[in-house]
Amino acid sequence: MNIVYVFEVKVIKYGGGRYVIYSLKEYQEKFRRLHGEKVKVIVVKESD
Repeated sequence: MNIVYVFEVKVIKYGGGRYVIYSLKEYQEKFRRLHGEKVKVIVVKESD
């Protein structure tokens, strides 16, 4: 079964030249059950 989440995130610098996707607080509980799982991510940058 596939699960799809659509949400907005921020890309932040994490140190060592790495960047990470930081989700907002309201999505953290949904992601808790995915901890340790391999997931696929699609990034869409909307034009301004």
